[in-house]
Amino acid sequence: MEIDLSAARETVRQLAERLEALDGRTVDPAPTREGSRQRTEVSRTLQHLAHLGDKASVEIMEVFYDFRGWDRPGGK
Repeated sequence: MEIDLSAARETVRQLAERLEALDGRTVDPAPTREGSRQRTEVSRTLQHLAHLGDKASVEIMEVFYDFRGWDRPGGK
């Protein structure tokens, strides 16, 4: 049985790239349009990062459950 984690690896690569881009970023705390836009953008980006983490976890668990098929009677 070949274990294929390519989908999870791609998701993790995307997550790592976006984490690196966001890390260390400063956001204007002032109650201005620009500050509000920046905070909204960062908030949405953080939510998307959490989504990518969840997606990678699900993709790994899919491979795990496919792998576990070998120890069930009748295969999968």
